[in-house]
Amino acid sequence: MSLRLINIARSALFAQRGALEIIGHNTANVETPGYVRQRPVLASIPGAITGEAGGGVELTDIRLLRDEMLATQIRGETGTLGRERALRSTLLQVEQVFTDVSAGGLALRIEEMFDAWAELGLSATSSTCRQNVVERARLAADTISERWHALDNLRVEIDARLGASVDRANSLAAEVARINQTIGGAAPGSARNDLITRREALIGELAGLCGAEAIEQEDGIVDLVIGGRRLVEHAQVNELRLVPDPAQPGMHLVALGQTVAPDGLRGEIAGRIEARDKFIPGYMQHLDTLATTLADEVNALHSGGQDRAGNAGGDFFSYDASRSAATLDVLSTIIADPGLIAAAQSDVVESDGTNALAINELRNRRLFAGGTETFSGFAGELISTIGIDAESAQTRLDSRELLLEGLQSAYADQAGVSLDEEALDLIRYQQAYTAASRLMQTALDLMKAVIELT
Repeated sequence: MSLRLINIARSALFAQRGALEIIGHNTANVETPGYVRQRPVLASIPGAITGEAGGGVELTDIRLLRDEMLATQIRGETGTLGRERALRSTLLQVEQVFTDVSAGGLALRIEEMFDAWAELGLSATSSTCRQNVVERARLAADTISERWHALDNLRVEIDARLGASVDRANSLAAEVARINQTIGGAAPGSARNDLITRREALIGELAGLCGAEAIEQEDGIVDLVIGGRRLVEHAQVNELRLVPDPAQPGMHLVALGQTVAPDGLRGEIAGRIEARDKFIPGYMQHLDTLATTLADEVNALHSGGQDRAGNAGGDFFSYDASRSAATLDVLSTIIADPGLIAAAQSDVVESDGTNALAINELRNRRLFAGGTETFSGFAGELISTIGIDAESAQTRLDSRELLLEGLQSAYADQAGVSLDEEALDLIRYQQAYTAASRLMQTALDLMKAVIELT
């Protein structure tokens, strides 16, 4: 009888001590990001013989208090948020390219160029006015070209960042695979739970980078997939990699195994690719249209006029048709000799500025957007479009952040450590441990009394 009582007390001491250690572990990790609190699971030990009293208590499991459904939702929203965050960040950089809206912006530079043509039309004999036309036209062309090159450089920068993001994603995937391997051979317990918690943090970061989703397998193993294709399968990693984009020389696409641009790719990587391949090229095309139309319309009128010497005017602007905004400039011969500007339309070449005035009138012609926009309006529309896109991206980002915050709050209500709850559990298990100690002492006293009687 005394020996059974000692065993019961012994099991209680071990079980309550284990529970206290778990509570202490929770308390120690109250500020650890992503930590999921653990709870001891106690069960009674049945008696060895039918009809005999039970054999005490044992710690049968250490349970993670987490909602798997909420965790899955959080990973999904994290991937979407990563995309929106990368897209918004890139559009902010685009906005910085066009910060000079009021001073030195596209529309203002174009208007200044037309003002110079108007002045020349009224003072066709003025060498100063001719030089001013060249300078203002070159400034307008440079403004267009600088914006185009800034956007092109941003695309190159985004492409370079893809490499770092892919490397980071592969590193995280490799660590998830190593944890899978360790968990596969680990016994249930706090150490295994800590590995699972660590893996969840890695998966969350991966979701933000590439939108990876987790699929639970047997024995606590987790596979990661992107669009149904395995990124991690048990302890094996199928790495992401960059491959040349055949449609855009110098740029890269992301591949998973042999699949290029896999469906389901989200997160920061997808946001950067979308900004690089959709938004920025659209802005660059807008600049190309502006440059081509400006050059063609001015050249058409200029070619029909006469320069100071009475010779027929040729082109005023030059550009490469494949990269019009990037290469727009005043002809080098006119830069060297502003007298070649065809300001006249009559035989009275010296004082005639009617062609210059006709070129000035181009500012009022609605040549864009189906005949609804002038040069200045079309240039301003680009700034407006960029602003609207950036504002929309910010709105979507705010919405996603709010949604994710709500999910994380609901998840933390269960998974997060509450010091008040831990304190109550600490008192409860401490009292149980104290009672077990007294039971042990009582059993030992009974054992001593029995021995003394013999």
